[in-house]
Amino acid sequence: MIRIIREGVEERELVVNTAKCVACGVCAEACPVDAIETTVPSAVAVKGEQPIDIDEETCALCGICAFVCPYDVIELLIDGEPMTEKGLPKLPKSVDIDEEECIYCGLCEQTCPQDAIAVEREVPKPGDLVMGEIEIDEEKCVYCKACEEACPADAITVTRPTPSAVDPEPEFSIEVDKDKCVYCGVCMRTCPEDAIKVGCMVCYGTTRGDLPRKGEIDGTIAVDGARCVYCGWCDFVCPEDAITVTKPYVGSIEVDDETCVGCGVCVRVCPCNALEFKRGDTGEITEIVVNEETCAYCGACAKACPVDAITVVREDVTAMPELPTKAWEKALERVLGPVKK
Repeated sequence: MIRIIREGVEERELVVNTAKCVACGVCAEACPVDAIETTVPSAVAVKGEQPIDIDEETCALCGICAFVCPYDVIELLIDGEPMTEKGLPKLPKSVDIDEEECIYCGLCEQTCPQDAIAVEREVPKPGDLVMGEIEIDEEKCVYCKACEEACPADAITVTRPTPSAVDPEPEFSIEVDKDKCVYCGVCMRTCPEDAIKVGCMVCYGTTRGDLPRKGEIDGTIAVDGARCVYCGWCDFVCPEDAITVTKPYVGSIEVDDETCVGCGVCVRVCPCNALEFKRGDTGEITEIVVNEETCAYCGACAKACPVDAITVVREDVTAMPELPTKAWEKALERVLGPVKK
């Protein structure tokens, strides 16, 4: 973590989350006073080196680096509040979830390259979805446990303490969990004593009577903004189109397969898992595949590539906020276009 604090008419504090930084260099390109240096992205991913260095004496704490950072690694606080609360802009980036549409399937959580999503789901109990009756004649039941073993819903519990000299006739019991029972009748057909009767009014597509209420799937989904890189994987994989990711940049990325030597550095430095090797039947690398839907166009891969096989172009921003001065406009102009080493 890097912190630079300067007091004057107002207190300004620049905070850099170095653990999240991939050394893409967008901030260094934008800095109007050349106060920022970033290391080679591969040195961060492979060797764990410090990704960024800021000259505290040169830094103007203007907030432009925080404005252009694609991953919200840098934050400027003014009198303890985020710069956006003080009238300074940041490039729009967000993850919006429509919980009316979300079914909490967890595919976004499973796919997220930064483990930034947590999903919890509560599905309906079988008892909410079926309707029936089950009756056990304990005069006939010998507590053999055949029904318990056969029950596919694990809804039957037979309690059968071991007889002993002190208690030669312990009390046996059998219980059915109505929240689990689906009235399938397996227990009835299994029972050697004909001690179980099952009647199903709504189960397995057979309906005799009023349907119970449809079970509702409930849950929660949370995105950790400190980890999220706005890659768009959650948006891309969501089967219900319940997630919308706004990225800061629009652009393009190309890989020259003829030049690529298959070293894998680009795959390792990409925080978005947008790059992956395609392998042949024997495991050999045949090409590198890019999913542009999940690329943030940060350019870390292009800067890390030792043979310059990757071209990343930041063509524009997704949405243009109102900029306070010409210096901010010029800073944005510097980061748009082909990514340079």
